[in-house]
Amino acid sequence: MIHTMRMLIIALLFSFSSSVFAASDLPSDSVYQVGGTWLTENNESIQLESLAGKPQLIALIYTGCSNACPIIVESMKRVEKQVPANMRSKMGFVLVSLTPDTDYPKTLKAFAEKKGLNSNWKLLRGNNELVRTLSNALNGRYKVIKDGDVAHSNTVTLLDSQGQIQMQTSGTLTGIKPILDLVAKEYSASPTDATR
Repeated sequence: MIHTMRMLIIALLFSFSSSVFAASDLPSDSVYQVGGTWLTENNESIQLESLAGKPQLIALIYTGCSNACPIIVESMKRVEKQVPANMRSKMGFVLVSLTPDTDYPKTLKAFAEKKGLNSNWKLLRGNNELVRTLSNALNGRYKVIKDGDVAHSNTVTLLDSQGQIQMQTSGTLTGIKPILDLVAKEYSASPTDATR
């Protein structure tokens, strides 16, 4: 009887924890409603809604990009530096590949290492349909042109803890300023406020 009760409690806890960030529990305008299974730079499968629970700064890039994408990444790194070191785990940073046919997990991993991205960052690869759907949810536009190049928006999006769009700006070093200012304001609040 005790064993049966223990197993029942474990089963209930498991079902609760697995549904905490289920897409059905998220607001209807949450970007995470896109769903789908994505691969990280560490070749781990994750559900998009697993990003819920803390603010995320997200952008769509590709590792073969030599123009806009490096600037987008540097802009996002500036935002990360704006967060006090002891609170950086309270915010996530996400890069989604626009070229999943060539950006495999090992490619994303090498890119992350080259750019000095730490464990607060996730680099994601989905299938082409998922990437297109996510791009649309983020009001982004892109078109694969030739020789693996992609013409794309250089938008950086700040999502709240439920995946709702809080702010969007240009991913340039000057364009990122509104997000820098917002993050500075949020994380300069009292510790209890900053961890909301």
